Amino acid sequence: MEQRRCVGIDLGKKTYEVKFIAADGKVTGTNGKTCPSGRKALYEKLLPTDRVAIEVCSLAMVMAKELQKKVGCEVVLLNPSQIALIYRSLKKNDKEDALKLARLVQKYTNDELPKVELPTEHEENIRQILTELRQLKHDRTKEINRLHAIFLECGITEMKRKDLATSANRNESIKILKGLPLVQAERNLKKLELIDEQITEVEKLLDKELEGDKNVETLMEIPGVGKQLASSFVAFLGDGSRYSNVSCIGAATGLVPKLDMSSTVCRLGHITKCGNPGLRSLLILAAWSHVRSNGGGAIKDKFVYMTTVQSKSKKIAIVAAARKLAELMYTLLKNGTSYEKRSSVDIEKLAEVSLSLAS
Repeated sequence: MEQRRCVGIDLGKKTYEVKFIAADGKVTGTNGKTCPSGRKALYEKLLPTDRVAIEVCSLAMVMAKELQKKVGCEVVLLNPSQIALIYRSLKKNDKEDALKLARLVQKYTNDELPKVELPTEHEENIRQILTELRQLKHDRTKEINRLHAIFLECGITEMKRKDLATSANRNESIKILKGLPLVQAERNLKKLELIDEQITEVEKLLDKELEGDKNVETLMEIPGVGKQLASSFVAFLGDGSRYSNVSCIGAATGLVPKLDMSSTVCRLGHITKCGNPGLRSLLILAAWSHVRSNGGGAIKDKFVYMTTVQSKSKKIAIVAAARKLAELMYTLLKNGTSYEKRSSVDIEKLAEVSLSLAS
């Protein structure tokens, strides 16, 4: 029976470096190109009994699926930002990185490694659609800013960006322009029309992908949580089964503070900002909507308590609210329950009690 090998693969843009550690500790290596033929040559050298470690990237996701399908070996996707052994090393090159990855899977179990779960096909589709949608909206904002700059260059300072948000307003607004600025603005409008059409197409594609997804429907019951946040949460964090408890969600979204602790001194820094930045920004935006809604419940109470009784800034309080919102979303998916508004507390009474205790 073939004994298990530990394999580390360091991926570059066009090439890869591989290190094999046999059961007797012997180290061998190979390299090649990341093109389909190069990957096929690598897969022929691997065995179903191998344990393979790869740092997460777009190509790593593709290779992990190919390895599971064509070779059948165990693939461990590692979070590169949490592998200090590699990034703090004084000796860093592709061969050394591949060997260190192999050493990691040789020494540690999956529970001890910063492992990243391979997304399902449904989750991967949502991720790709959301990435395209986010880029298109970024392009639209960029073009609106450029159109606004044309008005400023003409000395029309009363025009605001929000006045250019819709197609009808833009077409009406450019009528006051003349000459070259008008020609530039018309070209800009054509770009915006094309981007708006593409956004509509991508949103329809997202709706089609989300048809019948009960998890997304459950999350959208929460006040402030829209389709984009609900789908992002499911795409990047799954249905809740990947995490053992609710405290893991704050760390996964990067909404927990950095901890600097030595002896009796404990300092909390800024949030870690780990995880997907798009999901984190959507959580914060949704938290603002949630605390301003009538159905905000306990999360809204926490925000009000932090800003009034504890005198915390709204920026700090909204991050705490966003973390609680993420934990609530996880709990609903994990337990398979629907959202129910918790009874609100009397913030004024809490403030009076706190002041009396302080005096």
